[in-house]
Amino acid sequence: MNKGPKLIPNYFVTRKNTVLQVLFATLFAYIFINIYRPFGSGEWYNISSLEFILYSGLLVIAGMLVVLVSRILLMFLIKRKKPVTIRYYILMIAGEILLMAVMYAFLEKFTMNDPRNFGFLFYLALQNTALILLIPYVISLLFFAWKEKTISLNNLLNQIRHSSNFISFHDEKGVLRISLKLEDLLYLESSDNYVSIKYLHNKQPKSVLIRNTLKNIEQKFESAPLLRCHRSYIVNIKRVSMVRKEGNSMKLLIESPNNEILPVSRSYQTIVKDFFDQKNK
Repeated sequence: MNKGPKLIPNYFVTRKNTVLQVLFATLFAYIFINIYRPFGSGEWYNISSLEFILYSGLLVIAGMLVVLVSRILLMFLIKRKKPVTIRYYILMIAGEILLMAVMYAFLEKFTMNDPRNFGFLFYLALQNTALILLIPYVISLLFFAWKEKTISLNNLLNQIRHSSNFISFHDEKGVLRISLKLEDLLYLESSDNYVSIKYLHNKQPKSVLIRNTLKNIEQKFESAPLLRCHRSYIVNIKRVSMVRKEGNSMKLLIESPNNEILPVSRSYQTIVKDFFDQKNK
C-alpha cells in the first residue's frame, strides 16, 4: 500500500504559533546580531554602537518581511487548500533562508558598496542567515511540541475521570468489529495494516484482529484512557499494574492472567513517566 506524503503536525502551523515563531525569530535575530555581530560591521564600517543597534534593527525588520511573505501569503494559502506536508515546510524554510541571504548580499554589495565579490557575500550571508533563523525555529518547534504533548496529557487525565464503561472498535471502513467493557481491554498491538485487540473474556485472554492502524485508533479514542507507549502498542492504563525502569529501558506490566510485559520506546518514555507521575499526585 502506497503511503501518502507525511504531514507536518497541525500545531506547528496554526496562526497563533506561526505568529509566535516569527516574533521569537525576530527578537532572537536582533539580540544575536548585536551580541555576536556575524557580519563584522563593527570592523568594516566606522559606526558607533548606537548606530549599529539602529541599523541592525532595520536589517532584521527587512529580513523578517521575507518570512512574513512566506508565512502569510504562501503557507496560509497552501494550508487552506490542502494540509501542509513536512517536505513543503522544509522547502519553505530553505526558501526563506535563500531569499534573505540574497537580500543581505545585495544590500552589502550595492547599498554599502562592499568591494568583495557578490558570490562570496552571498555565501557569507547564507551561513549567517541559516544560523540566525534555524536556531529560533528549532527552539520554537520543540516548545510547541512540548506544549502540545502537555495539553494532550492533561486532556487524557481529565477524560479518564469521565470515560464510559464500554469501548467499541471499528475497522478502517467504519464497520463495528467489537465492543467490550473497558475494564476487559488489555492493550492494542499493531500488525502491519491491522490491529490486534487483546482483551479478557470470562477472565481468559482473547484477541481479535481488525483492519486499521494504531494512529487512527489513537486519534479516535482521545477521550478514552488509552496511552501510546510504543510504535506498536497502546495500553489500557487501567490495566497497567506496574511501570518498571531498567537502565535506559522502561516496561509496563499488564494485569492479566499472563501478566504480560510491554516495552516503552524511548520516544514515549517521557510521556509515560509524566502521565503516571501526574496520576499519582
